[in-house]
Amino acid sequence: MTACSSAAAADMKAGDCLKMSGTFERPDASHAECGSDASNYKIISVLTGPTGVAQCPIDVDTYYSVRSAFSEETQTLCLDIDWVTGGCMNIDPNNDKDPYRVDCADSSAPHRQRATEVLRGVSNVDQCASGVGYAYSERQFTVCVEDVS
Repeated sequence: MTACSSAAAADMKAGDCLKMSGTFERPDASHAECGSDASNYKIISVLTGPTGVAQCPIDVDTYYSVRSAFSEETQTLCLDIDWVTGGCMNIDPNNDKDPYRVDCADSSAPHRQRATEVLRGVSNVDQCASGVGYAYSERQFTVCVEDVS
């Protein structure tokens, strides 16, 4: 996150949202309003500790760690996609690019997926009407989606 200094990262908390972009080698992030066109990730937890100690839940969509230049302390942001029920995201099937919000009716946007519901206490996409979704086994919820073509 080159656009997000460690001081700015220190101000982030669970429930905040981010716009993440850039490359794997040079990620770029900034605060964004949750559910807005800019937002693509929601912070589900912020962990602080010595390098290599802080661990996100195994089922997070991604994470970002900032190491202090002055100590061995690391802050890790655990991130999930900022799904909005009824809204669409472009989800790269190869996981090479960050997801981004798209208009569900935009036929020029590839890989559109509409979030149809979030099931709590269930981590199985077979429970989704479409049979398609993302199961989060450790935290026991499923985001049901449908492919939009």
